[in-house]
Amino acid sequence: MRPFIRIIDQKGLAVIVLILTDMLGYLLSFLIAYHIRSGVMVEYLGYAQIQPFNVYIGALPAVFMILLVVFYTSGLYERKNRINGMLETYHILRAVTFCWLMIMAASFLAKYDYSRVLVMLFWLISLFVLTFGRLFVRHIKLAMIKRGMSMTRVIIVGAGRTGRKLKSELESYKHFGYEIIGFVDDNVRLKQKSPFKLLGKTRDMRKLIKGYRAHEVFISDPAMSYESILGLMHQCEETDVRFKVVSGLFEIVSGGIDISEIEGIPSLDMRKTGDNLLYLFSKRLMDIIGSIIGIIIFMPLWVILGIAIKVDSSGPVLFKHERVGIHGKGFMLWKFRTMHHNVRNQEYAPKNLNDKRVTRVGRFLRKTSLDEVPQFWNVLKGEMSIVGPRPEMPFIVKKYTEWQKRRLDVKPGITGLWQILGRKDLPLHENIEYDFYYIKNRSLFLDLVIILKTFTVILTGKGAY
Repeated sequence: MRPFIRIIDQKGLAVIVLILTDMLGYLLSFLIAYHIRSGVMVEYLGYAQIQPFNVYIGALPAVFMILLVVFYTSGLYERKNRINGMLETYHILRAVTFCWLMIMAASFLAKYDYSRVLVMLFWLISLFVLTFGRLFVRHIKLAMIKRGMSMTRVIIVGAGRTGRKLKSELESYKHFGYEIIGFVDDNVRLKQKSPFKLLGKTRDMRKLIKGYRAHEVFISDPAMSYESILGLMHQCEETDVRFKVVSGLFEIVSGGIDISEIEGIPSLDMRKTGDNLLYLFSKRLMDIIGSIIGIIIFMPLWVILGIAIKVDSSGPVLFKHERVGIHGKGFMLWKFRTMHHNVRNQEYAPKNLNDKRVTRVGRFLRKTSLDEVPQFWNVLKGEMSIVGPRPEMPFIVKKYTEWQKRRLDVKPGITGLWQILGRKDLPLHENIEYDFYYIKNRSLFLDLVIILKTFTVILTGKGAY
C-alpha cells in the first residue's frame, strides 16, 4: 500500500489525471453535441443534416491543443486554483468560453464550414461536463484523504505560540490532507515534557524529512534570521520538500510565491529550475546588441573622460579589477578609474562620496555611473550581462554561505534590481535578496523594466557612490 500512496502523492500524477479528465470530458461533450445536432434535432425538429462525423473528428486534435493551452494559461493545473471548488468552477467557465471563442475564430480564418448550432451545443455541454469531471476528481481526492491516503505530511519549525496556532489552523484544513508530524525547535529540550510532539533540532532537519517522509515544512519561528532560514532550506535542497514561511519577509527572495491552501503563507521552492533556452538565447542576443550600441554611443566620452581623469590625478585612465562571475568563474572587470591609483585592490567599495580614496572626477563619474561604461566590453565578451546581480569581489564571495552562492547561478550585470531599488543605500543582505528575486523571476520583460528604471535612477543620482 505504501508505494501506491507515494505514487498518488506526486503532483505530476495529479496534473496528468486532470488533463486526461478534461480531454475525456471534452471528447464526451463533442459526441453528445454531435448526437443532438445530427440526430435529435434532425429527426424531431426538422433541422438539415450536417457534415459527416469524420469531417469534425479530424479537427479534434487542434481543439484539444487549444483546450490544454487555455486551461494551462488559466492556471487550472495549478494547485492553488484547485483548492476552492467555486473558484475552480469560475476558472473553468471562463476558460471553456475562451476556448469556444478561439475555435470560432480559427474556423472563420480557415474558412472551415461548420454547424454553428453544433459549436454552441459543444460549448454549453462542455461547461457542465468539464465542471462535473473536476468535481468527480475532487471527491475521489477527498475519499482518498479520509482513508489516510495522499496525505501532505508537515513538519513545523518553531514550537512557540505562532507554531501552535499554525498547527491548530492546519488541523482545521484536514479535508485538504494535512497531517502534522510534529515540531522542530532549537529552544526546547527534547526530554522536556510538552503538549506537542517534538522531533528534534534544525540541524537534524534533513534526517527528519527523510525519516518521517515529510512533504512540506512550515517555518513559524519569528526569531529565526534570514540566514538561518535560507541555510535550513539549503541544507534540505536535495529533498523534494517545500518550505512555507509564516511571514511576508521572504516574498522578494523566493520569486515562486505560491499562495496555495492557506492564504497568506508564502511558499519557497529552493530546488534549482532549468534555464529556458529561448530566454538565454534572447538575453545573450540583447546583450550583444546592447553592448555594441553602448560602446558606439559612449565612444566620444571615452576621450573626454580619459583626459579629465589624467588631469585630475596620476595613474591609468582605466581600472581593472578581479570579480567573480557565473558559476564562480573569475574575470577582470573594467571601469574608469574613480579612486587614487595607490588604493589597494582588495578593499570594500566607498560607502559615500566623501571617501578620501575617491578623486574629484571620480565623484562625478560614480554619481552619474559613467565609471561603469567600460563594462559594456565585459558584456560583449560574455563575462557579464547588461542586467544581473552585482559583480562581487573574490574576498567577499569567499565569505558566502552555501545559500548565498546562488547569486553565482547567473552572469553578473552592469545594472540590476538593487541598483534601481535603493542601490548602495541598501545593506548587503537586502542586496542579496533582490538578486535572489531577479534570479527566480528573470525574463526579458523584467530586464527591459530594470534598464528603463536605471536611466531614471542615474538622472536623480540616488544612492550612487
